[in-house]
Amino acid sequence: MRRYFIVSSIVWAFFASNLYAQNSKGYNIEVKIDSLSQGELILGYHFGDKKYVTDTAKVSSNGLAVFKGDTLLPGGIYLVILPEKNYFEILLDKNQTLSVSTSKDNMLENLKFSNSPENNGFVEYQRFMVEMQKQSKELSEKLRVSLSDSITANAIREQMNELNDRVMAYWAEIENKYPGSLLAAIVKAMRNVEPPKHNIPKDDPKYDSLVWAHNYLYNRYHFFDNIDFSDARLLRTPIFENKINVYFDKVLLPIPDSIIPAAFDLIEKAKANREMFQYVLSTLTNKFQISDRMGMDGVFVAVAERYYLGGQTWWADQKLLDKIGERVRAIKPNIIGNIAPDLWLPNPNSKYYKLSDLKAKVTVVYFWDPDCSHCKRVTPELKKIYDKYKDKGFAVYAVYTQGDQPKWMDYIAKNNLNWINVWDPTFSSNFRNLYDIYATPVIYVLDKDKKILAKRISVETLERILEEEFKK
Repeated sequence: MRRYFIVSSIVWAFFASNLYAQNSKGYNIEVKIDSLSQGELILGYHFGDKKYVTDTAKVSSNGLAVFKGDTLLPGGIYLVILPEKNYFEILLDKNQTLSVSTSKDNMLENLKFSNSPENNGFVEYQRFMVEMQKQSKELSEKLRVSLSDSITANAIREQMNELNDRVMAYWAEIENKYPGSLLAAIVKAMRNVEPPKHNIPKDDPKYDSLVWAHNYLYNRYHFFDNIDFSDARLLRTPIFENKINVYFDKVLLPIPDSIIPAAFDLIEKAKANREMFQYVLSTLTNKFQISDRMGMDGVFVAVAERYYLGGQTWWADQKLLDKIGERVRAIKPNIIGNIAPDLWLPNPNSKYYKLSDLKAKVTVVYFWDPDCSHCKRVTPELKKIYDKYKDKGFAVYAVYTQGDQPKWMDYIAKNNLNWINVWDPTFSSNFRNLYDIYATPVIYVLDKDKKILAKRISVETLERILEEEFKK
């Protein structure tokens, strides 16, 4: 693949600790590790799907280390990391003066807290979940080998349902026992919403699709019902970001018309807390800007325009805003569903071809370079597809992106590239900006009206699209 310039992924990172100005007696966490007499412990914390270090403490000869600071740490799940890089987790919230002891080799089994009932509950919860996961795994394996025996398989499924009910009952018990606590908020956030019962008749010929729509619409609007968006403590757990990814990657239909309003809804909910709003907006903006899913760059444009370029991001300096604006301008002309920017370029013999004038049911605009190693693989494959579909209304408008005319013409002749070959010898068409071309090869697929159907796809995906289009 040849790259002409590198567009760095826009990453919105911020230091969570800077968003808190807490004056208090601070934190004092004593950690006693049996069988450990030297080295250094690290106090880290979850932040979305990443982990960060907030403090370190030397281990004394009797295995004691003390983390101490003048201000409270933001609430969340923290990690005490041993020199061997294994770790155990603790909850930090309002009470940050506590003692914890365990052994180096069996941390969870021997974990004990003093002056922290919530952490003792957290330890019990972890042990319970480990046992439930063990039983679930065993039942899943039994089910796998018993699928041919429907009676046995159904009995195992019933056991699995009972196990799930047991977990749900235990979670409810925790929420009642520790109301308002971080532990209760974590357990509640982990709960999946359950769509209400429907009254769709089973003999309805569209029963399956109607049930699917019922469940889909409920999850679309209620997936985050168990998240308290005013509670920034959830940001310092691995739970919230995972729910965001499940929602956008697995729950919603993977098309911009579904994703954009859902993204707006989530961002607006997050305005219940300044830090939550900053986190959700930054996470979604970055997620869609770097997504491999076709069409998600259109979601990035919509989110960036409304919030970053719309003046709602107090944390963004002008340099960041300029960078986002630059990406929006590069992507916006070639969003899927838009009419493709028109090009009027000459072939090797100086005959001009206007893209919008091509009469074809499907047109591929192919940006390539004979010297590009990836192009050398893709171009012959595209040629096979062209030969297969050219008589059905398929055209290729191949744009050579460099300036070595003899080399380009030689490659065309040797490989019998009998589609429309054009280039921009005076670099006046602005095709790089219009089509966001920063590497080759790039394939755009247009319909008969030159509306963009797909972009940046493989030749394998292109053939599947053509099969569908020519069936219509």
